[in-house]
Amino acid sequence: MGGSSNDEDRRGESELFILYTYESIHGRGAGAELLEAVLAPEETVSLWVADPNPRAQAFHRKKGLVADGSSSTDADDGVTEIRMIRPPQ
Repeated sequence: MGGSSNDEDRRGESELFILYTYESIHGRGAGAELLEAVLAPEETVSLWVADPNPRAQAFHRKKGLVADGSSSTDADDGVTEIRMIRPPQ
């Protein structure tokens, strides 16, 4: 699921909100297909990913996203997330 970013410094750009697959199909290309179905390959996009979550972060790096140095910790559950972006191509 994607849409317009609510981040102050990314307004008007796309953000990926959710991308999940069942663990039983990890590594079979389903995540890549979902990503391509939601976002155009040339589209600038951001997303927040739990840290640490090396598998998800590696997947997104493979798809051209990089950590931009932003992080946030949820006050309710204590989960820290880092923001990754795919810059304009």
